Amino acid sequence: MKQIDKEIKEKRSKVYYSKARIKPAYIFLVVPIFVGLAMGIDEFLETKMWGKALVYVLSLGTISSALFFLLRLVLRDISLVYPGKILFCDRLKPTTAMLYAADDEFTEENKTAIRKKIKSKRGIDLQSLKHKTYKNKKYVKRVDEAVNWLLDVTRFDDILFDYNCIYGFYRNLTAAIFMDGIVLFALAAINRWGISLPLGRFFLWGGITCIVVSLITTWFAYTNGRRYARRLYNVFLNLDDDKNNY
Repeated sequence: MKQIDKEIKEKRSKVYYSKARIKPAYIFLVVPIFVGLAMGIDEFLETKMWGKALVYVLSLGTISSALFFLLRLVLRDISLVYPGKILFCDRLKPTTAMLYAADDEFTEENKTAIRKKIKSKRGIDLQSLKHKTYKNKKYVKRVDEAVNWLLDVTRFDDILFDYNCIYGFYRNLTAAIFMDGIVLFALAAINRWGISLPLGRFFLWGGITCIVVSLITTWFAYTNGRRYARRLYNVFLNLDDDKNNY
């Protein structure tokens, strides 16, 4: 298997962490910080009381900071559920879907070549299964296993790494904006069934807007995931038969 040295591996990890995880977490902060400032300003304009206005600003600021540090740790896990399992599922997961019989990204000849090469180099038999669709859980499981191996043998490719960073950014951004929506829905619930909040009438619509925006970023995540998966398989197909490549 082609190896990348430890220094490059560590540098890549830092780059991926910054681009795909930290940036979406910072973008998440925009909504609660804006809402906190807007609530504080609205409260001051209504009551002319700085103290009460600052309570809203500082409260949401503290909550936002706590959520930011939490998201840095769990954003990837959230994105694996949404959009991962909920929207992409087995049917649309880019790295899996490209080896389905119905997918037209590759010709059937190329898909057969990929399956045969995977069997030859790793021993994972994809070609012999009759139904190569998302409904065949055995086939999906084998493709997932093959992809995990492919990620290792193609790790040396710089362009593939860049594609992975972009794909990871949009996937995690989708999860971050979805979490913004959850925060706004929670504020809407507090405003309705708890205490009246400044600008409370806008929270529900704000939450709905965040969910709609997250669906848009899901499309970007999906298209960039397809581009990443296409590059993954092309790099694999172009690897020569030198045993050190596997």
